[in-house]
Amino acid sequence: MVASSVFVNDTVHVLPNPYAITIKPRLEYCIHVSGMILEKLESALGEVHTKNRSFYSQNDSLEETGFEKQIEAETNLIIAIEAIKSIKNTLSGISQISGIVQICPLISLIRMINSNIYGLVHATRHDLVELSTSLGSIVMDSGCLLESRFDFKQTNLESKQILDELNLIAESKIRKFYPNLNS
Repeated sequence: MVASSVFVNDTVHVLPNPYAITIKPRLEYCIHVSGMILEKLESALGEVHTKNRSFYSQNDSLEETGFEKQIEAETNLIIAIEAIKSIKNTLSGISQISGIVQICPLISLIRMINSNIYGLVHATRHDLVELSTSLGSIVMDSGCLLESRFDFKQTNLESKQILDELNLIAESKIRKFYPNLNS
């Protein structure tokens, strides 16, 4: 671990690394931001789901009505909610600086989620970028502290795997909500 030092009265005093001091509050901030994002996404999902259920119950033939796009929007919101829940849980579970390595795949996941819901929930755009940027800075600072090297190719594969699992969860929920829908 890298530390700073200073001379005081001809004595060397070791100061804590400034990166280490700032990681915990930024991690707590990221947990807070993920909670705010989650609230906004859940509210948007409630609205979309209510509209879709109403439309679904009133129409016999859904194939020619463009209902697929409405279902796709609901699916993307479910995926985003599940992703943010997973991110928040992961961040809450980090208790040591060595656990920061778990954050790496989350950054790519946030960016993928942001692109999937870009036009759906405008209120989350800034928050998702803020979360991604904050987590990226935490990873960079922890890399400086631990002199770590991150394998971003592996990180991207992990992100895609997480997203694939979230897609399965969302598809399952959609099938429960709309059992007669042709997929």
